[in-house]
Amino acid sequence: MKMNYNYILCVLFILFFLQCKNQDDSTDAYFPPVFPETQEVVTKRLNDSFIFDTGLINFIDTFIICSGKTDINEHPFHLFSKKSGDHVRSFGQIGQGPGEIILPVSGFSTDRNQNKVFFYDTRQFKLTEYSLYYTENEIAVNTKDYMLPPEIRNVRSEMFFSLGNNEFLSAYNNSYDTSYRFIKTNIDDTISTYNQYPKLNEPEEFVRVEHAYFANLGRFATKTDGKKFAHATQGGCILEIFDCSDRITLLQTKRFFEPVYIPPKRKDTMYPFVQVDPNSIHGITSIACTDKYIYTIYSDRRGENEYHQIAAFDWYGDPVKLFSFERGIISFVIEDNDKKGYALMRDPDHDVSLVSFDL
Repeated sequence: MKMNYNYILCVLFILFFLQCKNQDDSTDAYFPPVFPETQEVVTKRLNDSFIFDTGLINFIDTFIICSGKTDINEHPFHLFSKKSGDHVRSFGQIGQGPGEIILPVSGFSTDRNQNKVFFYDTRQFKLTEYSLYYTENEIAVNTKDYMLPPEIRNVRSEMFFSLGNNEFLSAYNNSYDTSYRFIKTNIDDTISTYNQYPKLNEPEEFVRVEHAYFANLGRFATKTDGKKFAHATQGGCILEIFDCSDRITLLQTKRFFEPVYIPPKRKDTMYPFVQVDPNSIHGITSIACTDKYIYTIYSDRRGENEYHQIAAFDWYGDPVKLFSFERGIISFVIEDNDKKGYALMRDPDHDVSLVSFDL
């Protein structure tokens, strides 16, 4: 009888262990990231005389690039010295002719090896390339337009990135007859597509609402070498890491905070639209990558509408370090050596200034 009792205890223990393991491995289990290290960051103001809007920031060579409207000129892109913060020049033309783009510039990307800036103009269905080069003591810019494969016709500009070597990655390309989550392409042809999504809690007949969560509330950015990219969501937080060196392949999924969003009034439409629930944990709202880390504007507090933290993850999706700032971060970029960054930040009087910081 004692032997049977021990046998039953052993079986119960094994079943309990397997149940716990299945819960840990469950695709719908959420575990907030725990950062082993935190750092308070001091910023240095580079430029506060140039009135910025809430544009984006990147860099090429010794220059910081900011996009958006200003009070100085009508150009959409602006170069600043990394060292001094001085305005060097602005470039790009607004319009619908050759080499011209339509505002707003909600996203752009760079090929730092070739000193090129790329902007996909969704309203004109074209890619505009700006090549920067030195001529005597000035920075000159050549402009060229491309018509890309029709599969990416409807991509939003903030969902379009250069991978280098005239290859590009775009997300959420919707048209009346096709829909792709990610597409890798060159100037002429599509190289690879990917159309899988993490499963949420919507019934199967409303799976388009789940897809809309990732499309409407997702952000992504590419590794400096163009071989991987990271995608993350706000209104909850799911971080995905992909390889795109050849075909687009999912490497890792990290579920940090359960998605909470305002659903559409009708869930059975072809292209439903979801919004961030203001009372949700906003998760990751922006991404900038280096070859070593994935950096994100990060929030783990409910209802936060100004973000003071940058979280660093490795390329396995594991949390590495949390950086805290005194002021709200609008857009940021990190140097390839992971030692210095630049950001557009909001001042206490709600003006936007260009700053640098050390990591």
